[in-house]
Amino acid sequence: MEDCTPNTQERAIGNQFALLKIISFFNSSLPVHSLTSMLVRSLPEAMLPLQVYGVIAKIDGKIYGSTDNGQYPSISVDVVVHGKIRGYMSALYSKDRQSSEQWAQAHEILSVVCGLLGNSIEKRDLEKISLENARRYSALFHNCPAGLFTDKKGIIVHCNHELTKILNMPENKILGLQVTALIDNENIRKTLSFHKMSPVPLKTEFEKDLKKGPIKLRSIYLPELTAEGELKGGLGIIEDITKIEEAEHVQQQQKKLLVNTFNAINDLILVLDRDLRIVTSNWKGYEHLSEEEKQNHPHRYEMFVHGNDSCESCHVLEAFATGLPKEALWTNPADGSIKEMKAYPIFDDEGQAIMVVEHLRDITVIKRSEENLKKANEELAKAYEELKSLDKLKNELLSNLQHEINTPLTSIKGFSELVHDENLGPLNSDQKKAMQRVVEKTKQLQMVLDSLLFVSTATHGAIKYNFDRLPLSNMISISLDIVNEKLKSKRLTLETNVPLDLPEIVGDAEYLPRVFVHILDNAIKFSNDGGKVTLSGMLENDFVHLTIIDTGIGISKEDLKKVFQMFVQLDGSSTRNYGGNGLGLFMCKIIIEEHKGKIWIDSEEGKGTTVHILLPKCINPSRIHK
Repeated sequence: MEDCTPNTQERAIGNQFALLKIISFFNSSLPVHSLTSMLVRSLPEAMLPLQVYGVIAKIDGKIYGSTDNGQYPSISVDVVVHGKIRGYMSALYSKDRQSSEQWAQAHEILSVVCGLLGNSIEKRDLEKISLENARRYSALFHNCPAGLFTDKKGIIVHCNHELTKILNMPENKILGLQVTALIDNENIRKTLSFHKMSPVPLKTEFEKDLKKGPIKLRSIYLPELTAEGELKGGLGIIEDITKIEEAEHVQQQQKKLLVNTFNAINDLILVLDRDLRIVTSNWKGYEHLSEEEKQNHPHRYEMFVHGNDSCESCHVLEAFATGLPKEALWTNPADGSIKEMKAYPIFDDEGQAIMVVEHLRDITVIKRSEENLKKANEELAKAYEELKSLDKLKNELLSNLQHEINTPLTSIKGFSELVHDENLGPLNSDQKKAMQRVVEKTKQLQMVLDSLLFVSTATHGAIKYNFDRLPLSNMISISLDIVNEKLKSKRLTLETNVPLDLPEIVGDAEYLPRVFVHILDNAIKFSNDGGKVTLSGMLENDFVHLTIIDTGIGISKEDLKKVFQMFVQLDGSSTRNYGGNGLGLFMCKIIIEEHKGKIWIDSEEGKGTTVHILLPKCINPSRIHK
């Protein structure tokens, strides 16, 4: 139900008065700059209830109204004259307070005003040409009664200055010429031949080639007769209508362009009178009607209403009754197609809606797509909930697995170390090697288990870090002790260039060493026996920069892009040469980024790898949180 409160009625009346005021501007003879200025001041009131905060226009390079500081969004419409954009008009509004209907209404008002402004400018351009022609006539008759005078034989005996300018000829070259040499008209020739004719003005238009180029001329020749009807002379006026012809040609082209544009629109557009008869339409099916039938304006019901569904035109009737744009959706009972129908009233000078422009668009595909999208979203939401349940089950499974595996693994690790250390009795060399193998594999299994649990917890943001001031040298020493046996077993040379005076960092003493151990373990694992591993550190601005360089197999450019992805193994076949579960570098990236640092890798296949780690130095100990 529409709002009929006094405020709404007052706004509607205010809008109508504002629109009437605007229409009155176009009916005046104001100059373009005055007309534009008055439109800019009056438009905000005409766009109520839309919250328009100002209108800006730019015509022929001149700006009208306050400049836009970008505070409000705007709608803009170009002002087109003779098919060319001469400027634009923009309305600033508050997006949060507007409905789509209000926005569409304001845009339509702005479009109509810009169209009328373009027509006014075009009209004034043509008026300038007409005034110029009037000035020529006035000057011609002011200086001489006619452009030229002839004797009874048609010889030019007098001409004015305007004629010399038109023909680009001096006066002495024009005098003495036969008038037919200037005016190409067969009736003038007959008049001069018979020397007797009724005093009827002889009009003609013709083209003439001059040195400056071809021009289009219009002439009027009035024979001067004696009382007996014999020719005694004549007077003629010759007008250069080249520019007028050009202007009319432009006008015709503009009209043709508008008609072609109207007919090229895919959506159906009808122009209806108050009896709902079709004044014009771009409907292709309209072409089967004869010109006589079109002139009789067939009724909308005859062309579009299906069955007894007269309500299909209710929105048009409401637009006539209220003077406001109306819209509706209509479903064809025959095939289920859906049409969006919008009606925009057109007003006369008194503000009465005399016609309605109706826009009909088939939105069947759009509506069905919306329904399919809604259904897909519902299915996706359901799948997401199921995925969350599965994810919860996965986390519970991993947690249970860790508990179930940790318990026997702790016993295996403890007893294997007791046996290996010969606390339970001496071992021969083979037994010693076997137990060494068991201890190493137990540690490896523990690392895999810890990695899985870490990734599962970290991806949900549940890792609790205890940040504190840490000397980096201690972290590196702990890490080197862990991988020392592996370095020796592969006979790798270790070179360290880490200054002892490197500043402390802010980190977690449990998780940060895991990063160094994993990077060093990779450097050892992918290096050939007898290779070299170099560990360096330096201070760069407010960061400590660590590099671990190996002389191993390196990484290809394609593989380098995915080394930090979860569960990615660069050698992932069942017969791969190197162990690992594809979680190490992913885990390192998470830990380093949680420490506000950065990790990246430089590598070339067959020439080794360099891992870079940036960690912020400890600047303000008071801000360390645990």
